[in-house]
Amino acid sequence: MTIHKTAKFSVVMLGLSLAGCAFQDTLSLGVDDPCASLKGIVADYPSGFEQYRGSPNGFRSVTVYNAKEQLIRGHCEIWSWANNDSAYVCSSNTPNDEVATTRYTKAVDWMGQCLGDSWPSEEGERTRDGENAGTVTRFRSSDAGKPNISVHRVAFRGDSAVYVYVGTPSRLAEF
Repeated sequence: MTIHKTAKFSVVMLGLSLAGCAFQDTLSLGVDDPCASLKGIVADYPSGFEQYRGSPNGFRSVTVYNAKEQLIRGHCEIWSWANNDSAYVCSSNTPNDEVATTRYTKAVDWMGQCLGDSWPSEEGERTRDGENAGTVTRFRSSDAGKPNISVHRVAFRGDSAVYVYVGTPSRLAEF
């Protein structure tokens, strides 16, 4: 029982840490147990995250659903393309790269703990238009049929953001 309470405390602390010092009021966890929710989202990947789809917003090449289950309250969506390709994405803009770096580091650490050793990670640079556009850590399962998961720190032309991507490995180059 003590281990469970300690784990719950760590999850609450993660929620506060994700927000960074200046924005603790603007970001919060949208679920009681984010690790269990992440594992459920990953398990629903083969159905295109169907059980997590809320109301849709259709665009020319993609339908964006509000996610019924929000790892970060108010910041998660499901993107569904016409070729039966889907992704669960949570994103949050930050006021500067320092806040983005703090959120990114804490999210990568949490993700690694939640997914465990069966999901090795690799960190690399993001590029856009030939310029450095931040950092990405990709988690990959060796199990066929599993999505890839990545945490991104975007820093491009004065914009800073952090987001989590769960989806098709082929789209990882875009995220």
